[in-house]
Amino acid sequence: MGVALLVAAGHPAQKAGALLPEHKLWLEDVGPIITRVERDVFLKLATPQERETFIRFFWRSRDPSPDTAENEFRKEYYERIRFADTYFGIGSHKRGSQTDRGYFYVLLGPPRERHQFTTQSQIWPLELWLCQGEEQFGLPGYFYLIFFQPQGIGDFRLYAPGPQGPEALVIPSLSSGSTDRSGAHKTIKQINGELANASLSYLPGESPLGSASFSSDMIIASIRRIPEKKFADGYARNYLSFKDHVETEYLDSYFDSAHQIKIFREGGQPFLHWTIEPERMSFGSQGRSVYASFELVLRLEDERGAALFERTEEIPLRLTPEQYKANERRRFAFQDLLPVIPGPVRIFFLLKNKTARDFTSFEARLTVPGEGRPGLSAPLLYHARTAVPEARRDNTKAFVFDGYEYLVGARNEFLTAETLGVFLQAWDLAAAGGARPSFAVDLVSLDEGRSAGVFPLSAADASRGGTVVVTGEVPLAGVKPGYYRAEVSALDADGRKIFTEKENFILLGQPAPVAPWVYARLHGPFPGPEHFKILGAQHFLAGDHGRARAAFERSLQARDDPDTRLMLAKSLFGLGLLEESLAQAVPLYERLPGRETAKVIALAYAGLKEWESALVYLEKTMAEATEVPVLNLAAECHLALGRPDLALPLLQRSLALVPDQPAVKELEEKARKRRDI
Repeated sequence: MGVALLVAAGHPAQKAGALLPEHKLWLEDVGPIITRVERDVFLKLATPQERETFIRFFWRSRDPSPDTAENEFRKEYYERIRFADTYFGIGSHKRGSQTDRGYFYVLLGPPRERHQFTTQSQIWPLELWLCQGEEQFGLPGYFYLIFFQPQGIGDFRLYAPGPQGPEALVIPSLSSGSTDRSGAHKTIKQINGELANASLSYLPGESPLGSASFSSDMIIASIRRIPEKKFADGYARNYLSFKDHVETEYLDSYFDSAHQIKIFREGGQPFLHWTIEPERMSFGSQGRSVYASFELVLRLEDERGAALFERTEEIPLRLTPEQYKANERRRFAFQDLLPVIPGPVRIFFLLKNKTARDFTSFEARLTVPGEGRPGLSAPLLYHARTAVPEARRDNTKAFVFDGYEYLVGARNEFLTAETLGVFLQAWDLAAAGGARPSFAVDLVSLDEGRSAGVFPLSAADASRGGTVVVTGEVPLAGVKPGYYRAEVSALDADGRKIFTEKENFILLGQPAPVAPWVYARLHGPFPGPEHFKILGAQHFLAGDHGRARAAFERSLQARDDPDTRLMLAKSLFGLGLLEESLAQAVPLYERLPGRETAKVIALAYAGLKEWESALVYLEKTMAEATEVPVLNLAAECHLALGRPDLALPLLQRSLALVPDQPAVKELEEKARKRRDI
């Protein structure tokens, strides 16, 4: 039985749990207003407690007045369900809210007018609704809906003017000659002119010639898309990630935030640069100080979902009343950077305001390019740039490049009185061959679908790393407010595009504070021990122990650090260099005893088959706490030393904690047989 197999035995992956009856009912109730993301996440949750927490988030995100005790939206919504269940379920095997009439009533609210035609001899029982639409969600100001009862039995169903036509509403046997579209329309018109018009089009005033219009189909489709447009589900997109990181008292206090994440190189090394702008910032007061305490959790995962890096840091903010007053109308931005290894990566952020007990979170997926691949970074649009003082020019900081600090907003909002700053990096252009290209930015109006102007950009070599820095500033005076895309291109000598990268922005028509007030940490110069430690940790978790070893050794050359030395010992063990691993771990344990160090030492001794030496450290570890892998390894050591009587209790204890360990069950049976010989 191998050491690695025993140590790898662990807890089974968490699976989605079966829905309790009350949660099935809740999912039915919110069917008209739940988004696809919310439904998918709810069904993936593992426990009833997680689902109850999710439900609180769900209603909280729809509360129009979250500072009041009552959720007015939820109260009105359940009043609609009660009405629908009472009046639309008669004669149906479904609850009224689960019928077609119930769905649209619950989603849209009571119609402005509701006309019932249930006693006519020439048409099936039906209802005509006149509804008021929310134009911001793609609906007309007013529109019709018709619900009819085919064959006069069963549920009332939504009528579709286009596919079905008026003939679907008319009883054929009692209206000779009226089963074609024109005849059916005349029959209905004799009963009610408004109903006849609605049978052709749900858009009032529209008179399609010969057939129903497409307007009705568009109205129905827009109604069904209301949840996706009306309700923010950002909390749900990240719920599976943040649910284990947020304390109970925070769970009803999610707020939205804007963010940007870019990849730029420093000395050839890729760095993530990010900015986070919360929708709201809550502060406390203490004497003459204004303060807030934040906690930022950053987690990186590879494309399989395996962790590459995780860090939690405290961010205390303390301001004078004068500072707070001068900036209270500006958005606050948290900005930082992190060196990253090449490859696909998922980035998860959680920002908690520990003073106000609320939080925001988001995630992004991107690919960090490796060296040797020519291309452009994503454009960075900035408000201003300032020269960095000489004493800090070697330090690393978010959105600082070659001696300049760039003021960046997460929302990419600009004013016509500003200039639009453009920054990007061109990488490994020599690999593409040919002379250095020229660069230009094209401002494309997304509202009008045409260019608002093409402007040249300047290019210069970065101070190190073989990167070309491309910058320029475009005056926005005279440019029409609206939505735009900045398309930055590298052009060959004939003006043909070699590479193009794009970034959207908004040009506001009214003055507003668009440039944020920034909090950003200053880091040591690159390359430095801090950076190599972070990169080594990522290589180690990616399974690249060789690169991890090199990074940790470079970090330790500059500064001795117990955590880095422990990671070096783990990397050496991963490479099978057991004696070298012990040479790092044993002196570290003697100087600073720790559980993780003891486990590395025990693994290395076990790998060398020095079982007694391994047990010395395993017994120290077991005396402090119980861990399944430690129990398994200690049992293997005792078996190797011919002591099945000591191994068996450890294996039984391990299986009691985690029953699903097939390899350990085999080892238990082996120990039992050897004991009974």
